[in-house]
Amino acid sequence: MTRNVAGVAISFALGFGATAFAQENPFDAVFAIMTQDRGRDSPGCRGCHIGEQPAFGPYFGNTQDEVENGIITYDGGRLIDGGRDSILANYLREGVMPLGGTQWTDCQLELLFLWLDAIASPYPIIEAVSYSSPMR
Repeated sequence: MTRNVAGVAISFALGFGATAFAQENPFDAVFAIMTQDRGRDSPGCRGCHIGEQPAFGPYFGNTQDEVENGIITYDGGRLIDGGRDSILANYLREGVMPLGGTQWTDCQLELLFLWLDAIASPYPIIEAVSYSSPMR
């Protein structure tokens, strides 16, 4: 009986530990904001950059995986280069985007920053320069 109780306790602890460390994708919250229907009171990107037939600008996709990958890979990653100081973050922070919509709130921006922190370097990408030295 003691052995069975110990086995159940260990199994529970191991199962709980695995669940406790499971993390959701930080992009989940960002995608929820981005996929709001386009409109004057919306911070969403749907209809312009997200959806089946976007109306304006670069197209990122329709599903969450397509959109996340589309943003990350767009123009070689330059949209997210610099993390919190990236083009994407600045456009949303300054209200340049969403065009005709509502500027993202500080709380919404913080969700974006958490995602950017998880995927992007805070430092801009520097192009490598090749120097050749004469052979002696």
